[in-house]
Amino acid sequence: MLSYVFPLFPVMLPVLLCAMVGVIWVRTAQPYNQEFVRRMVMWISAPALVLSTLVEVDIGIDRLQQIVLATLVMLAFSVVIAMLFCLVAGWSLRDFVVALTIGNTGNMGMPVCLFAFGQEGLALAVGLFLISMGCHFSIGIAVLNGRAAVKAVCSSPVVYAGVLAAIIIAYELSVPKTITNTLEILGGMAIPLMLVTLGVSLGGLRVAQTGEAVVLGVARMVVGIGAALATVWCLELEGTIAKVVLVQGAMPAAIFNYLLAVQYQRSPQAVAGMVVSSTLMSFVTVPVMLLFIA
Repeated sequence: MLSYVFPLFPVMLPVLLCAMVGVIWVRTAQPYNQEFVRRMVMWISAPALVLSTLVEVDIGIDRLQQIVLATLVMLAFSVVIAMLFCLVAGWSLRDFVVALTIGNTGNMGMPVCLFAFGQEGLALAVGLFLISMGCHFSIGIAVLNGRAAVKAVCSSPVVYAGVLAAIIIAYELSVPKTITNTLEILGGMAIPLMLVTLGVSLGGLRVAQTGEAVVLGVARMVVGIGAALATVWCLELEGTIAKVVLVQGAMPAAIFNYLLAVQYQRSPQAVAGMVVSSTLMSFVTVPVMLLFIA
């Protein structure tokens, strides 16, 4: 058994330790300007990471189209399963469907896929994150707020970086080494900052009702993993792309779900509980998933 577990340490421990840095930082009352860091990540390091990863890794336009389709199918399955949970449990669809559907494919998902599957896994995880983020900040906000939020997507540099990378891949354009090296340096900030910010965010969240939080956390994990398994089966995915979809499906609820719940007053305390409990669960479910697909 230990021979199966030990290889997971280099994958999961860096994620846990980096997040713990953030938890310890906030618990020791050290200053941490989350808005500044968020802007650094969303406006500089994340777009650079998207461009450098997708351009440098020979992923090909066919594989990019495949991960886009897989992500959309997985989100569709997630919505259906999340709606069923809400209807059976009597939860508000508007308050909980988005939070149950959108997993932490960025802060946590991309590092895990990088450590588990290398640069190819990271490139596919980046593609999945881009589509998931686009849906979260358009359709997701429309559900939470009752109106469309296309402006939020159109004003995101990460989205434009993804479009530019797709054009470069599709037309097989050559990017000067000076540019790719610069993007690699700037993009190198993204994952450490994402993980530390994840820890800071979790360290600052307070769970109001533990029982409700656990139930919501379990529901999120069932939604994500169930949707990922259905997607792999439905699209007959194989290889690294199937593994990335399954691992990303096992991710906990995204931190942004809580921030949007606060902004639009959609049961923020309950969503905070879901984020915390599902994140703690993911340190069990993700290794189990990695063992399952090994």
